Amino acid sequence: MTFCDIKSRAELEITPNAKTKTFWGENMLLSLIKLQPYTEVPTHRHPHEQVGIVLEGEVLLWIGSEKRLLKSGDCFIIPSNIDHGACTKASYSLIADIFSPIREEFIY
Repeated sequence: MTFCDIKSRAELEITPNAKTKTFWGENMLLSLIKLQPYTEVPTHRHPHEQVGIVLEGEVLLWIGSEKRLLKSGDCFIIPSNIDHGACTKASYSLIADIFSPIREEFIY
């Protein structure tokens, strides 16, 4: 994928009320994830490093034992193999995540 058409890209549901559109190269993957209001991404971990930015809305994010309410423009970094998760309250959220190496389960 050299150029990407975000609008026509199909969505992949990763958990109830959470959908992503992904784009990838050889060593990293971009995930544009939409979280509907009152959605939880359960605590999980993976071997991938993850860097993200909240593009719209707000989300409560926990990384290890630290929790923060993130709003549009806020960034975060999740080291590999660290427990983390997220939830939204009344607002919808759009987040751009970058993973390295590529998360194979997000290729579709």
